[in-house]
Amino acid sequence: MPEFTSRHDSDKRVIRTKKAIKAALFKIMEEKDISSISISELTQEANVNRRTFYTHYRNITDILDEIEGDLVEALGGLVQSIDLKASRKSAYDLFIGLDTLITVEFDYYFHLVRVDMRGLLMSRLKNVIKEMTDMLLEQLCKKHGENAAIVSSFIVGGFLNMYLEWHIHPESCKIEQAAELAGKMVELCIENVNTVLANGGGNVEFRLA
Repeated sequence: MPEFTSRHDSDKRVIRTKKAIKAALFKIMEEKDISSISISELTQEANVNRRTFYTHYRNITDILDEIEGDLVEALGGLVQSIDLKASRKSAYDLFIGLDTLITVEFDYYFHLVRVDMRGLLMSRLKNVIKEMTDMLLEQLCKKHGENAAIVSSFIVGGFLNMYLEWHIHPESCKIEQAAELAGKMVELCIENVNTVLANGGGNVEFRLA
């Protein structure tokens, strides 16, 4: 039992240390470009020594990679938990869930979205959400192949842009309203996929209920 307690305490210390380092990094990044941040400056802000830092990370990029990986993994779990029987509800749940991950459970993650200079995080988020969209297209539209993949990319891009736009201007409407609109737009796209692909992208009338 004492050995287990010691290991548990050690794990908690690691979590606290990493959280302090990440929080310090984002605080500094609000004023400085990441390329100009030194390890000494970061460790001083986080109140940890350099040896402790190098126990967990090789460099500052490792911190960003870990945070990106954590968020993408969490989002992947969220996607797997969503019921894909209805496209509107699926998109609604994903919108709310994504916001919860970023601003409630991992409040510093949105800083990463805003300073994602490499564009890697957005690319990885799109890939995770695209997996869900592909499953929706296959399940609801029975569509496969290159054209369906293009449509899926369109839906994912639109969804993420809607979320980011709302997050920048949350005063525009309540999150439930934004999520409902996102759900309607995704549903509209998916319901018309068969018609669009069948017509080769010709004239199609869209109606937002």
